[in-house]
This record gives sequence, structure tokens and C-alpha cells, in this order.
Amino acid sequence: MNSEKRTYVLPAETLQRFEREVAPGKRSAKVAELIESWIAEHERQTIRQDIIAGCSDMWDVYLDTAREWALIDSEVDCAHER
Repeated sequence: MNSEKRTYVLPAETLQRFEREVAPGKRSAKVAELIESWIAEHERQTIRQDIIAGCSDMWDVYLDTAREWALIDSEVDCAHER
């Protein structure tokens, strides 16, 4: 894995708490893990929003299809009841 060094400014209290919880020598790996986790969650949320938007866009098509098949469905149901 290629590594690159970056500089970010973070709240002092946040850094102090992080450094209390994560041992020296493991901090870069933990930051990488947290960033990867955040990215994965962000991607899941984006996909979820895209699916919801797609379903909303297709609602009229779904409704029209259901109406078209409703008569056939009821005929089949009646045939099975006999």
C-alpha cells in the first residue's frame, strides 16, 4: 500500500482523546481504518438514496403495471377458487 503524509488541523481535545485510546505506532492504521469506514458508509448512503429516487421515479410505471395485471390476477384467483 502506498502511503502519503498529510496535515490536518483537528480540535485539541479530539486529538488528546484519540491518543489516549490508540497506542503510538497504531494511530495511522486506525485513522486509515476510520476513513475507509466513513467512505464505505457514505457510498452505502449514496446508493440507498439513488435506489429510493429510482423507485420514486418508477412509481407510476409500477402502478400502471399493477393496474394492467389486476384484471388477469382476479381472473386467475377466481379460477383457483372453483
